Amino acid sequence: MNRIIVAAIVLASSAMVPGAVNNRTAGVDDGDSSGPRQVIHLIERAHDVSFLDLGAPGPSLGDRLVFTSDLFDENGNNVGRDGADCVIVRIDQTAPPTQQQTVQCVVTVQLAGGQMTFQGLAQGTENFFALTGGTGAYRNARGEAFVRDEIPLQVADITITLFR
Repeated sequence: MNRIIVAAIVLASSAMVPGAVNNRTAGVDDGDSSGPRQVIHLIERAHDVSFLDLGAPGPSLGDRLVFTSDLFDENGNNVGRDGADCVIVRIDQTAPPTQQQTVQCVVTVQLAGGQMTFQGLAQGTENFFALTGGTGAYRNARGEAFVRDEIPLQVADITITLFR
């Protein structure tokens, strides 16, 4: 039962975990940004995952999913790591099983150039998160991350778009 709970929460939260690094700069205007974009593509492979069942048995408000992952580029090179804390903030029993829980996640991605933090609500296997801050090369970055869960609890594909 706990494995099913964790799987459902990870489906909802994996959108925050990046994986392979492929930096591309394109002079594309998204209508919201006046400068070029930098795209970082990451493949996330889970390192450690813990589900904290804090309320009633099974998924309930306030339960937490805490995880850390290794991040890889498209060539399989380890380029960083991440860490996340996700809290169940809504349960909708009428939704499909993979979308019943909504989690609020805060994720920090650490790469050679610095760190970036992302946060947002996640539900299901594909989610967007807002870039909320950064250090080093990412100190002045603005942007978002799109996360697609490839293998629940194991692998996610992440695309970070930075607006420079």
